[in-house]
Amino acid sequence: MGRRMKKFIKHLIRYNAFDYFNPYLRRFYRKIGLIDYMDRRAYWFMWKLVVILKKKFFPGKSTGRANVPMKGAGLFVSNHSHLFDPFLSACHVHREVHWLSKIENYYIPFFRPLLQASGSIPVRRGQSDQNAIRMIREKLEAGKMVGMFPEGTRTKDGNLGRFHTGAARMCIEYGIPYVPCVVLNSYKCKIGDRVDVHIGKARYPPKGIELTYSNVLWFTDMMRKDIVDLLQKYDKNETIKIPAEMQTPVMIPAQFRKLQAQKIQE
Repeated sequence: MGRRMKKFIKHLIRYNAFDYFNPYLRRFYRKIGLIDYMDRRAYWFMWKLVVILKKKFFPGKSTGRANVPMKGAGLFVSNHSHLFDPFLSACHVHREVHWLSKIENYYIPFFRPLLQASGSIPVRRGQSDQNAIRMIREKLEAGKMVGMFPEGTRTKDGNLGRFHTGAARMCIEYGIPYVPCVVLNSYKCKIGDRVDVHIGKARYPPKGIELTYSNVLWFTDMMRKDIVDLLQKYDKNETIKIPAEMQTPVMIPAQFRKLQAQKIQE
């Protein structure tokens, strides 16, 4: 293929009609009050399509679908090894999951309309993005489920990364649960590779917990522990390496031990 033809094809992809007309179409739907309805229809259409594509190109086992609460606000948290992790994991959840996505993904041809229709939240990394925080709050206050990667970005070496505190802070502030999930073998996966998805039980913050830095750190450690426990249980081939410091046990603060003991007895 000649150089001019390659340049022409790149030009067609970059300035495709799908991306060009999408803002006008969304503006029209918003004007007539159908934007939410059309977004829901688009989400579930894409969900069914992703289910079919995953079975075809990334077959694998999934467990724990019933662990996801079907009502109420919550966070869906997962490890992050591949660009397609949001799709590979959310296609096993029978409710809408609105993922955080870095702003750079919105400039990939054909991606912006799909991200907008699925209710994704654009995030500017490396700064305090007040617009993203506002959109997350709106989703949670509306009783939606928001998808987040506590590591903040994809792993570059196959190791589980350090967890940030943002997700735990949201859980404590709003008194909502998080649902832990692990996506196995997606790191540098190729078409035909087996990709397994395992979802753990929802964890709620203790009733009456205060929004303090120490409590946020502790709940972040609990989140990390739940993800690590799922990896140790299901990742027999160690496709994701767990650093030694990530495997340290989590101590339950004294004021929450009695509550934890009551939950175990129940």
